[in-house]
Amino acid sequence: MPVRSLFGLHLLTAQDARIRRLKRTHRCAVHGQKVWRSASVLLDYFQEYPLDKGLKILELGAGWGLAGIYCAQRFNAQVTALDIDPAVFPYLELHAQLNDVAITPWQLDFSALTDTHLQAFDLVIGSDICFWDQQSEVLLALMEKLQRLAIRTIIADPGRPPFLKVVDTLLSQPAAHTLAVENWSVPHPFNLHGVI
Repeated sequence: MPVRSLFGLHLLTAQDARIRRLKRTHRCAVHGQKVWRSASVLLDYFQEYPLDKGLKILELGAGWGLAGIYCAQRFNAQVTALDIDPAVFPYLELHAQLNDVAITPWQLDFSALTDTHLQAFDLVIGSDICFWDQQSEVLLALMEKLQRLAIRTIIADPGRPPFLKVVDTLLSQPAAHTLAVENWSVPHPFNLHGVI
């Protein structure tokens, strides 16, 4: 079946003709070729802990933008989807249209986010955004900046070593009292575990 439901969202599968067409014309360079499973961990977390309505949200490493689309649809959020790879944006826009929401795409590297950029948002979210060792330093610097600016941040990860390194470093710092780390399980639609 080319369309499936995931946490109430419409998600196109690889068999859908529109996805096959996009894969021929927009080849993603930085792992943006599908929705990664930690997005389901994040969406399950939002079901358990719903967000306030109308937040301005920045989704880091958005890829197809499923988490941002969910926030726009369920919480009437104004979502900006940031990704370094512009080839992901046609997939994001297709899914935003399919789910009847508007998302603003933004091509930028995490390391280029300034205080001024970040202060425009109430919440920063992301899933599966720290999969290479070299990403640890960039994400750590960003997380420290977000802590300093007191911007709420929710990140989901399957528990990869680069992400856990960031978490361990943050937990060892004086501002650790502002950090909450939780193991999270999603029994349905697939047996997933992650860290939030």
